[in-house]
Amino acid sequence: MDTPETSVLGDPRDDDLALGLLLATAHFNSRERLGERLRPFGIEVRHFGVLSALHRHGPTSQRHLSELLDLDKSAMVRIMDELERSGLAARNRAAHDRRAYAIELTADGRERLRSAQAEAATVGREVFGWLRPADRERLVGLLEELVARTEPSSPG
Repeated sequence: MDTPETSVLGDPRDDDLALGLLLATAHFNSRERLGERLRPFGIEVRHFGVLSALHRHGPTSQRHLSELLDLDKSAMVRIMDELERSGLAARNRAAHDRRAYAIELTADGRERLRSAQAEAATVGREVFGWLRPADRERLVGLLEELVARTEPSSPG
């Protein structure tokens, strides 16, 4: 029988595939927990990401938003359609280029995001609050390095 430290694939301490599975499981579990807590606000994790980016960056083009969130164009279109239908964001003509659109939060979007952010912060504390500052710093450094090494253009 597997111990909590191992998976059916092996021990993540010396098995790269098992380590990848462990990381994927941690991501899946934390995303599911956040999704459950956002559900009462009528938004999903992907909506929360877009709403948060709009709040942080202000009105921006759909293309720029896709780049910020590393989403492909079709996924971004679907998310924006859903956010528009629910009245949380709007596509408006960009002030600097009347041919382009700027995505903006609506008043309802700002209010819903504000409420959802409080719940997301609670989830963040539940998932990461146990880390000591030095552990958190080390985890961030390791994850940043992992991201850099897994970029599509990275030689590995």
